[in-house]
Amino acid sequence: MNDIALKILWADIGKAIAMVLGVAFSTLLMAQQAAIFVCLMGNSASHITAAQDVDIWVADARADYFDDPGVLPAALVERVKSVAGVAYAAPFIRTSVSLDTASLVEQGVLVGLDQNSFLGAPQKMVTGSMAALRASDTFVVDRRGYGDIWPDEEIALGRLLEVDGRLLRLVGIVDPPSPFISMPLIYTSVTTASLLRPGIAPGFIVARARDGADVAAVAKAIQEQTGYAAFDKAAFSRITIDYYLKNTGIPINFFITIALGFIVGTAIVAQTFYLFVTENLRHLAVFKAMGANWRQLVSMTAIQCVIVAAVGFSLGIAGASWFFETVPAKIPAFKGFYLPWGVVAKVGVAVFAISLLSGVVSIQRAVRFAPAQVLRG
Repeated sequence: MNDIALKILWADIGKAIAMVLGVAFSTLLMAQQAAIFVCLMGNSASHITAAQDVDIWVADARADYFDDPGVLPAALVERVKSVAGVAYAAPFIRTSVSLDTASLVEQGVLVGLDQNSFLGAPQKMVTGSMAALRASDTFVVDRRGYGDIWPDEEIALGRLLEVDGRLLRLVGIVDPPSPFISMPLIYTSVTTASLLRPGIAPGFIVARARDGADVAAVAKAIQEQTGYAAFDKAAFSRITIDYYLKNTGIPINFFITIALGFIVGTAIVAQTFYLFVTENLRHLAVFKAMGANWRQLVSMTAIQCVIVAAVGFSLGIAGASWFFETVPAKIPAFKGFYLPWGVVAKVGVAVFAISLLSGVVSIQRAVRFAPAQVLRG
């Protein structure tokens, strides 16, 4: 019976292709938009997850997320160091600055790092060295920011950039994960940051736990002994992502697009399956007259649905995979975007549910009608 069901399916190649393309389009739209959403939300905490040498982030209790740092007293560094289980702690400055070159004036993000440990610095260097920041009036910029500041120019160290009215010399380029806010990242030492903004206070205190220490327990001890909020890496990432989920229109916009993909895919497949089953009522009536019960008819339709879903899903995922393999390499805004396996799995469940539901609804007419009615009509 299953062989016959497949022969019936591919006998009308036009409708079969229409159903496959409907599933493929729905899969592509849902997978692409869902993956972009997941990666975009992940980028909101990219600096936290990329700072592999930081175990604990200490912040003002009123700070909602990473991109909204509070103001902490410099003396807090020593108090954090005194907590049992802390191996090292350092100030971490994050603030907006004005960048001025011969071709542009724009905003950037200044990141001030401890010049002894460079705790919280990106790990991947393109050229130069973080250690060069120990010299006064020097900076390191992210790869994408370099292209914004000096567009279409070859990478060259030693360039001068006016930051908040003070000239700094470029000593390195880093390649961190894409940040959520797409402004140039200017890394300096805390000393240089203090020259740019006299009296500037750290936005965070970053700390490294001792080997073997329970990071969550150490963070709790810091919070109890200092009165400031302290988070391990996972908790701070989650708080930041939750802020963007709850306080921006990004989730609802992506949800609408994903829902449209589901609705369009359902409409196309359901309508095509209905027409397909309607035009094959005579064949199904013959099977029923020959003794086939409703379970066998549903099984035949289910086989057709599964094949259509499998082929369409494969084509759609192939299209989404091609997008994430090619586009991020050419468009900086999509840097680091990828197709998570969880998105593939969930879209797969949705697609197969669409196809099976469409088939079950369409076969009801064949199951309900008597063979004689169909054959006479």
